[in-house]
Amino acid sequence: MSNKEKKIVQESIPESYNNADILSIVIPTFNSVKLLLRCLEALEKQSASKTEFEVTVADDGSTDETLEMLAQFKARTELNLQWISITNSGPGYARNAGVAKSSGSWIGFIDADVIPDLDWVKNAIRLIQQKPDAGAFEGRTEVTQRNLATPFTHQTENTDGGRYPTCNFLVRRNLANFYPTYLIPFREDTDLAFSILASGYSIIFAPQMIVEHPPLSSSYSRPMVLARRYYYDGLLARRFPSRYKYELDAHQIFGRKIPHLKRKIYSIFAISQIVFLAALFFGFSVKEMFLPLSAYLTGLCLTVVAGLRYANLIDLSLKDWLVFFIQLHILPWVMGYSLLRGWFDFRGEPEFTA
Repeated sequence: MSNKEKKIVQESIPESYNNADILSIVIPTFNSVKLLLRCLEALEKQSASKTEFEVTVADDGSTDETLEMLAQFKARTELNLQWISITNSGPGYARNAGVAKSSGSWIGFIDADVIPDLDWVKNAIRLIQQKPDAGAFEGRTEVTQRNLATPFTHQTENTDGGRYPTCNFLVRRNLANFYPTYLIPFREDTDLAFSILASGYSIIFAPQMIVEHPPLSSSYSRPMVLARRYYYDGLLARRFPSRYKYELDAHQIFGRKIPHLKRKIYSIFAISQIVFLAALFFGFSVKEMFLPLSAYLTGLCLTVVAGLRYANLIDLSLKDWLVFFIQLHILPWVMGYSLLRGWFDFRGEPEFTA
């Protein structure tokens, strides 16, 4: 265990059971007290017996009322609930600390901002019994409450598998080890999945293991924050060069899987901007502007579709549309800069070996 993982500042008193066959659910959290409470209440209503699973909350140094809420909730719940609090170090450290405190031979990872289905635990236990040789299971993550979605919210969806979000992931304990260099919630889950696959285990898509992922609150700054996260693509690409190139963020288009689809759309738009501006700079005639303008509009349309995939268009204000249009032209460059910087900064990172 690293020095950071030893910075445990507070923890609850664990229950007095030691059952290696119990399912351990680990929930990382940081300043998300209301969302965490909603998640815990959904776990409290599970159809499975509460003797079959435990819940460990890994608090990543929250400064809100998270610890007070957990103490109050534990006093009135029948859940096998425990928690651990570490110095703020990122979701990978938090999950690793949660795993260390848990007792089960299988770990169910969910996030504080999801709502697990009533049968999530029951279906998870059934999967473990039916396919004991699997390395992990990725569940079905559905975006709900779409009326709250805007181009400035954040939501995660996984309805076909192959995306590996750890907001809905079930994994063997001996494989549940996050690479701690990812200091924000991005790519650390893909790194875990790639390490499992590279170690010779399978990851099975389990559509019966369902969680809801309502949109996170809308903020004009959110798209920029999300674009800057691509810095950590540099780390993932160094550790898993082949899988990064051919498997990351693959989407089905006309029956064909295309990796890095979002990045490719943004790249097309960035290039189309350059071509269009160059045509203006060199004084192209109206006839000569046809191709540059067509390229620009094609890139713009592709990016608009990607940005509005979940958005509730009816409730967008004129200001929303204006900010969205301006941001569309900036985001490809923020993403591109972050990718290049990450590729350079992690140039000494060794490739993963099982």
